[in-house]
Amino acid sequence: MAVRIDIDALRDAAGVEVCAAADRLTDSGQPAEVVPVGGGASGLVHEVGRPPYEVWVGVTADGFTAECDCTTETDLCAHAVALTAAALADGLAWSSTATPQADPAVDPRVAELTVLARGLPARRLAALVAEWAATDPVWEGALRAQAGQPAPLTATEPDGN
Repeated sequence: MAVRIDIDALRDAAGVEVCAAADRLTDSGQPAEVVPVGGGASGLVHEVGRPPYEVWVGVTADGFTAECDCTTETDLCAHAVALTAAALADGLAWSSTATPQADPAVDPRVAELTVLARGLPARRLAALVAEWAATDPVWEGALRAQAGQPAPLTATEPDGN
């Protein structure tokens, strides 16, 4: 059976409420960028007052499949629909062998700890990461890099004054 990959198929798969939320995201310019990854599309979706959500969407024999950092229980959340719509508009070349970013070949220990971390409330997880970053310059640099911020000046770097 062939899978239809177009905006109508996406809207049929996601439903009216999710599409309305996705349309609001799209109207606000989200996602800002669509990147081809693993035969599908990846991107960050920003919502006011929330951290950015990392989203990946692909197409398999069963239709659209998505991974998103949000807690929505549906297969296609508004973030995934907004990303998919943007990818369709950009003319992304979808692959029938799409591979989600959550690669099953990940180290089992990392996979176990990822599941554990997902069970924490976002505020608690953010505080934990911040505590580690405050005591370890490597962690701080990684955190700032992921957030798109420059690393702070060290005591040995001139501040330009």
